[in-house]
This record gives sequence, structure tokens and C-alpha cells, in this order.
Amino acid sequence: MKNRKRSSNLSPMLDLWRPPEGAGEPVGCLATTYTFAPGLFEEHCLARFLEIESEPNREDLAHCLERESRMGGVYAGVLVDHTQAGVEHSLRWDVLPVRVRGGKQHAKLSLLAWSHHLRIIVSSANLSEPGYRSNQEVAAAVDLTPMDANTAVLADAIGFLRRLVRLVPGAAEHSPETERLEAFLSYVERHAQEWKQNVRRGPVRQQLVFTLPAAAESESARSSLEEVVGACRRRGGSPFDAWIASPFFDDDHPSSRVTVALCKLMARGRERRILFCVPAMGDNSGAVPRLGAPKVLLETCRGYRGDVKVKMLPEFDTDKNRRPWHAKLLALRADEYSALMIGSSNYTCAGLGVGKSRNAEANLLTIADFETYGRDTGRLEAVWPEMEDVVDPESAEWLGARTDQEEEEQAGGQPLPEGFLSATYRAGAARGLLLRLQPEQLPVSWQIHACGSNARVLLAAAEWHDQGRSPAVELVWEALRPPERLLVRWADHEAFWPLNVEDSRELPPPPQLEGMSADEMLWIMASPDPSSAFRTWVGRQQPVESFDSDLDSATPIDLDPLRTYDLQSTFLHRIRRRARILAQLRTNLERPVPGRQSLEWRLRGIVGVESLADRLLREFESVDRTADELLLNIADLMIVLHEVDYLPSDGCLSKHEFEGVFSTFLKELAGKLGQKIDTQRHRLSEDVLLFWKRVEARCQA
Repeated sequence: MKNRKRSSNLSPMLDLWRPPEGAGEPVGCLATTYTFAPGLFEEHCLARFLEIESEPNREDLAHCLERESRMGGVYAGVLVDHTQAGVEHSLRWDVLPVRVRGGKQHAKLSLLAWSHHLRIIVSSANLSEPGYRSNQEVAAAVDLTPMDANTAVLADAIGFLRRLVRLVPGAAEHSPETERLEAFLSYVERHAQEWKQNVRRGPVRQQLVFTLPAAAESESARSSLEEVVGACRRRGGSPFDAWIASPFFDDDHPSSRVTVALCKLMARGRERRILFCVPAMGDNSGAVPRLGAPKVLLETCRGYRGDVKVKMLPEFDTDKNRRPWHAKLLALRADEYSALMIGSSNYTCAGLGVGKSRNAEANLLTIADFETYGRDTGRLEAVWPEMEDVVDPESAEWLGARTDQEEEEQAGGQPLPEGFLSATYRAGAARGLLLRLQPEQLPVSWQIHACGSNARVLLAAAEWHDQGRSPAVELVWEALRPPERLLVRWADHEAFWPLNVEDSRELPPPPQLEGMSADEMLWIMASPDPSSAFRTWVGRQQPVESFDSDLDSATPIDLDPLRTYDLQSTFLHRIRRRARILAQLRTNLERPVPGRQSLEWRLRGIVGVESLADRLLREFESVDRTADELLLNIADLMIVLHEVDYLPSDGCLSKHEFEGVFSTFLKELAGKLGQKIDTQRHRLSEDVLLFWKRVEARCQA
């Protein structure tokens, strides 16, 4: 293979989270990672996926409200290695710890779903600041649309994710978070079932390859190395040329086991050519290069009659910024093809699946046939960066392996004992915490602490023993807000325990929404651009902190003679304006909705129809203005809801499915409002009350 410059038109990885044109409404996303920064996932990945326009650093409140209003209608979850899982995160999305015996959950695969588009992202980058901000990483996306879907890749991705779910502690107990995840994967399967399968037999093929341990007797272990070579052999002969780029290696003696496995899988009867691209350590301006890899790589290859060369991975990107190398690349070549595997697998036994101890890894393999005047093989080779040759590898200073254990030490994760299976927060009127334990795997002495403004000890081993050592413990939680995190202490150790919510729809709205009036909520719900509406509303709530000469010189309202004739304050103008806004609300409610969860959130979310009706009812019950006008506002809303005529679209709920949910909701809402209004009938004129009764009866019919 030729040494090529890295392509200069690669886009930042965060852009892969943005919906392409025509993607439709967001449905859900599921990501996997080893180390994890929830702030990056929430403020950058999810924000792009949901097209949240508010800036988290400059528009904190607007970003929070916009995120909260959108998150309830979609699914979001992260499968993370159990040592890194106990992070503080929004209960609007799930964190599920994955426990791989003898290994790590090291895959970096994300599945993004919109109503008309699916995307599978495979990368070497963790969901962390170094992964998305400072490291040199590699990533690729496989896109599926109704007219062009690689269903084989999708099926492999979903199958891999389901195997990871089975490695989540307590998954067999069907916790709410695992059920939500399974519901999302099932939706994606059904959603793409009718899409046109990509059956083209072109010169380029892509497939996913995995490393996995055998988690059960019915499941066999998987090896990315064996799968990539097997796929290559189906396109031609065994590879005779291999390029490896990895930041981490095994420190094997006296031979590199993964290199032995690679050499045995390569072509026989001809010279094997292997190029190792390894990190350069420190200042390499001297005569002797310093390499972050074990010399046994070199010696093992020569023992298998391999022609071995070494290059140094760049410490700087194309813009001359210092960036640690974290990408993992494996290229194989034969006379018939050129292949490139990218993803999470380091050049280690655990990463590539050699031996018994294996990580969970996910990689994307692209194989391009050699064709006369073809460009596909050149595109694969262009992924590789410019690298400096190590002219005399024998005389280089081989500093030994940099193992991926360093990655874990940098993250600072402490494994939680296996006996702590799952923790669930129950929101709503009967607030509480449900703790699932495995008694035989618990340490002798332990305590579970709630962190945050209501910090306290929730449960201790002695108390649990006195209560009968139950594997399922329910605790009352009186505070309105859930605990920020759960901390487990045992012996001289401590670790955070992931906390997820039983039903996110029961979570209380952000306290900042309490001051939003019914008119303001109606205006936001009817807006064609809710992001802009949220930012405008937040801007109106901010106090003026500096002197404003324009405001200071303005005519006071009370002294303005034209104020007496301001049409904005007349009853007729208010009615006409409200009618226009209600018409736009009806248009928004008639838009296609991708799934039942999205519809329920549109109706019952923190900025939904039910919340709007509650605010109108609250104003009707408490404001001293004429009760007749306030009741007419409620009646207008119910008339508009009764007239909603849903417009179905491909990939979204059918009209029958929509009406089944919507009509039930409308009847329940009309009944609830009717009961409250009956208690205030003494404040109403007879004509207005009769009019309301007709509206109520129509909505309940």
C-alpha cells in the first residue's frame, strides 16, 4: 500500500449526530462507550441529534428548557462499561452499565433513528471530551433510508446491542431501562422492515465485525480478527499485506500472541508484509526514535518470515495541533482487494479476540475490489495519515506496550461490587427508590448514600439484614427532586451507582417553567420554530442589569395618550390573536408523529396540551378577571383539539393509531376539566356555562 495523506475534507465527528436533510422527526438514539462524559453526550451529541439551537454555555436556561421539552418524546440511552457508569446524568435518558467478565465494554457504536432515516456510527472515540475534542480518532457512518437500506449491517448492529444488554447487571429482571432499550430496538427493526434492501453487488462492500466473549453456552465467542480475514477470503485470497495502527498493545513475552494469530491467517507461500504504525514517545528529534510499543512485535513477525516495517504515528494533526493518537486501523490487502477495518479494537488479544479474555468491540470493515481505473481502493488508503519511517527499527528505543489500562486509570473508575444490580427512581405522587440486589454477591458491610441537596444514608447492610435480606428494596423518597447520584461505600472503597427513572413522564418539570403563563405556553406550542420561541421567552425573563438610554427616554405608558386607544388591549383583538395562534397549534398537532411515545409527550409533556389546559384551568380558578372570558379560552382550546385532523406519513403513526391515543386523551381531558369547572359554576353566566357543556359533550362523544 502506498503512504497517503489523510483526506482533508473529513468533518468533525459531532456532525455525524446531526440529522441529514429529509431525516424527519427524531425517534431515539443508543450509544456505546468505554469512558463517558455525560455533559458532552447531553449538550453536544443529543443537542445535534434533536436540533437544539440554544447554546448550553451562553443560553443555559433556554437550552435546559428546550432539551427537557424535546427529550420526553424520544428514547436516548448509553451502554457504558460498568467501571465508568455511575455518572450524574439527566433522568430523561438512561445509563446502563455493561459488565464483561474478563474484559471491558470497549465498543463505540451508536444507532440513531429518525422517522425517515437511520444511521449507524462506528468510531474509535469514546463519548468523552478527549474522544471528541482532542484525540486523533477515526469514525464512519452507515446511513439507511427507505429507498436504500443495508439491512444486513442494521441487523448485525441490533444483534450486537442486544448481546450487550444481556451483560447489564439485573437485565434478567426486566428493569424499566432495559425494557425501554428493547422497545427502541424493536421499533427500529419494524421501522426498517419495509425499506428497500440494498442488494447491489458493487466493488465496495461494508459489514460490521465484532469481538465478544461467550456470555452463554448458546453463544459462541467472536473475534474481529477472524471475522475480518474471513470476509476478505470470501472476496479473494488470504491477505499478504497488513497495516496496523494502534495506540495500545499487549506486553507479551516471548512473542506477540495477536501477531502470531495474524501471521497464521495471512497468505502462505509468499512473503508476508506487515507495517506497524506505533506512537512516538516524547521528543523524537534525536538520532534514536523512542517508540510506545514492545519490540516483540518486530521479533514475532520475523519468526514467521515476515517483511516488517515500522512508522511513527503523528502527534500533530494537519493544522499542526498536538493531538494524541487514539484511532485504530487495520488494513489488509491481496491481489483482488484492499480492505480497511476501523473501530474500537486495539491491536491486543482482548481487542481483536485472540484467546479467552475478550472485550466487547465493534468495527466497520470496508472491502474494495481492485479495478482498472477504479478509485475505491485509493480512497481507503487515503484514510492513513502521513507518517515518518523508522529507518532502523532494530536500533530504535522500544519503550514497551502502552496498554488500554491507562485509559481506565485516566477515567478513574472504581468497579461497583456485582451484588448491586440496578437502582430505579419512581417519580410522581408516590416517589421512591427501587433497589435490586444480589445478596450472595454483596460485600459484608456497605452503605448506600443519596447525593445532592437531600444527601443522606438510604440503606446500610445491617439494616438490610434486619429487614430480611430482600433482593428488591423499596424506599420512600419524600423530596420533590430526585437524588443527584447514588454512592455506595464498602470497606475502604466507594463507587457511584447508576440511577435511572421508572417513567420519565412523571418527572417534575424544571422549576423555571412554573412562571410561564398559559398564553406564553400556547405561543411556544404554536410556534413553527420552538427553539426560537424558547429563547425569546427566556430573554423576556432576564432582568435588565444595565442602564438602557432608549428605555429611560421612552414615554411612560401611563402618560401616553395613545395608550387609551391601543387595539392590542381590546377584547376583540385578543380573541382574533388567540384564534390565529390556536389555528397554528392545530396545524402542529396534525403533523406526522413518529411513534406513540412522541405523541404521548406532545399531549402530556412539560410543554404539552395537558400542561396548557392545566394552566388555563389554574387561571380560571384563581384570576379575578371575568370567569366567562377565561372559560371561553378553555372552550376554544377544546374545540381546536376536537377538530384536529391528523396527517399521516410513511414511517410515522397511522391515522388509526393516532386517533386511538388522541381520542382517549381528549375524553379524559374534557372530563377532568368539566369536574373542575362545575365547582366554579356560580361564577359563570348561564349562556357561557351552557356553551361549555356543549363543548364538553362533543369532546366526550
